[in-house]
Amino acid sequence: MKKNTLPVSLFFVLVLILTACASQPAPQDSLVGSTAPDFKLDNTLGGQTSLSEYGGTPVLLFFHMAVG
Repeated sequence: MKKNTLPVSLFFVLVLILTACASQPAPQDSLVGSTAPDFKLDNTLGGQTSLSEYGGTPVLLFFHMAVG
C-alpha cells in the first residue's frame, strides 16, 4: 500500500521556507538610521525637487516606472 507523502513533503517545504526567511541582524556597516545625502529628482511638474527642501520632515519616496 502506497503512503500519502504530500503532508510530509509540505511540512519540509514549510520548514525550508521558514528557515530561509528567518530574520537576520543588520550588517555593522548598515546605513539604517543615518541621515540621507542630499539629492535631486525630477518631479511630475517638469521641475526638480531636492531632499534638502524637506529638512526636518519625514519623506516617503515613491518610484513609479512611467509607461512610454
